[in-house]
Amino acid sequence: MSQSKRPRIDPALMRGLTLPRTGSRALSRRDLFKYAGAGAGAVSMAAVLAACGGDESDPAGNGGDTSVDPATIYAGQPNGELVFANWPLYLDFAKDQETGERYSPSLRMFEEETGIAVTYAVDINDNASFFGEIQPILANGDTPAYDIIVITNGREFTALTQNEWVWPLDPSKRPNFDANAAKWAKDPTFDPDNKYSMAWQSGLTGIGYIPDKVKGGAITKMDDLADPAKVGQGTVGMLKADMPDFVMINLGIDPISSTPAEWQEAANWLTMQRDSGTVRQYYDQGYADDLKAGNLAASMAWSGDVLYYNIWEGNPMEFVFPEGGALLWIDNMLIPTNASNPLDAMTMMDFYYQPEVAQMVTEWVLYMSPVPATQDLILEHAEEVAADGDEAYAGQLEESGTSNYLYPSDEFLERTSFARDLTTDEELEEWDSIFLPISEG
Repeated sequence: MSQSKRPRIDPALMRGLTLPRTGSRALSRRDLFKYAGAGAGAVSMAAVLAACGGDESDPAGNGGDTSVDPATIYAGQPNGELVFANWPLYLDFAKDQETGERYSPSLRMFEEETGIAVTYAVDINDNASFFGEIQPILANGDTPAYDIIVITNGREFTALTQNEWVWPLDPSKRPNFDANAAKWAKDPTFDPDNKYSMAWQSGLTGIGYIPDKVKGGAITKMDDLADPAKVGQGTVGMLKADMPDFVMINLGIDPISSTPAEWQEAANWLTMQRDSGTVRQYYDQGYADDLKAGNLAASMAWSGDVLYYNIWEGNPMEFVFPEGGALLWIDNMLIPTNASNPLDAMTMMDFYYQPEVAQMVTEWVLYMSPVPATQDLILEHAEEVAADGDEAYAGQLEESGTSNYLYPSDEFLERTSFARDLTTDEELEEWDSIFLPISEG
């Protein structure tokens, strides 16, 4: 369906019917990524291979298939159904005024336009544990329960693609992606030519701080997190999994091509910071709660969390893109090998690259949309809401649509990097031997 024929989104659908955004946000999507310390650092390639009964000489286990042809996988007609596994708080939701039913407007639109029924499963609470559940099935070549899964770039993503436990995509089946995807979503370093993946949402790891808690003006750079005169003693939060790459970026080191000697440079800065006395805690999750409570003056932070608390809850948090740069990450849609409905899945993945569909998700989740055209649509929506007399909601939408952290400029993105892709046990062991003693020592 072309955009010109699509009905305008009723503002009531986006607000009057949308579930409340205020109130408790005990665990954000990125909080859950780190939940229970089961983040990327919890998985080793050895554990992956041991779990599937394979070894490094046979990394594909029994499930890998290097001869698969995308044209064959996606041939024929859709089966009319699919199962989509995603994270909590990562899709637009509303309440039906007549029935009280909670539903996703964008999913309902997809089902009505395509005739494909969707089972939406909020089954992913962290990459490592979800990967542990599906890996034996994929390695044995069995049929998985899901047709689409969402995995962050990192150890689990690398294991899935290296072992060919996910189908390659058919480029001819993604016209909306080709037309509308952001530059950062195309040809990412961890998946050249988007062979296996299409971005669902993305975000930045930078610095969040409370202006009244710091001295001498705004925080602008990573070194401020190691300056007791600026932030005080025991008032800084650091994110365990992200901090090695974040520090390398701010030291002028490219994480993607970094060497163990450069990892040690980052470790030296982290040790200096720890010895300065500014660090309160090394977090898996929960830093935002301490920031809100005033226990932290500043912290490494995920852009969507700070935007949410500032725009929708009115907390006096500021998100800073440090002078040295920020860490960029992507949560990616993938189709598991032997999925029952691959064509249905690919149809849905491309559906979400239509700007007005992507807008529905972005206004709800407040992370970086892979469809930059959503920015103008959100601002148009703000004007419509203002015309209806809801100035407060219009202001929130306008703030979302003009945020550099929701829509980072090219200049910002040029100063971001993805994390180091660790692909062997030797790399994983050396990385952990350098960084874990700092946060756990």
